[in-house]
Amino acid sequence: MASAGQALNRPTLPAGYRFSPNNDDLIVYYLMRKILGQQLPADVIPTTDVYASSPDKLPLDDFKGGEANEWFFFSNRSKDDGTIALDGGYYEIDPEGAGPITWEGKIAGYVKILNFYQGSSPNGTETEWMVE
Repeated sequence: MASAGQALNRPTLPAGYRFSPNNDDLIVYYLMRKILGQQLPADVIPTTDVYASSPDKLPLDDFKGGEANEWFFFSNRSKDDGTIALDGGYYEIDPEGAGPITWEGKIAGYVKILNFYQGSSPNGTETEWMVE
């Protein structure tokens, strides 16, 4: 796993292709397969610790295959109280941004949105950065 700020192997897509999956596709065809050690449909999502430092230090130039200002990474996240403290800021779960993803009539996973704030919790300043 590469750490934030460290160069990754650059995933590539053929000319004219864009990586623009919806949340269902990400959970079912990428995340579940990654967890189960199965082959992914395409090797386009690098692994990095997105919670190791502030988002402006992520290796964003190493992956660009989707929409403007949208990047995809595999990253581990431990269960916690909803706040992840970093040097210079913190991520906090948006309680209105969570929702289940169903597949074949069963819950396959949940989408949670974490907003990044500069400063110390709970008095930080919200930024444009978010993790979904």
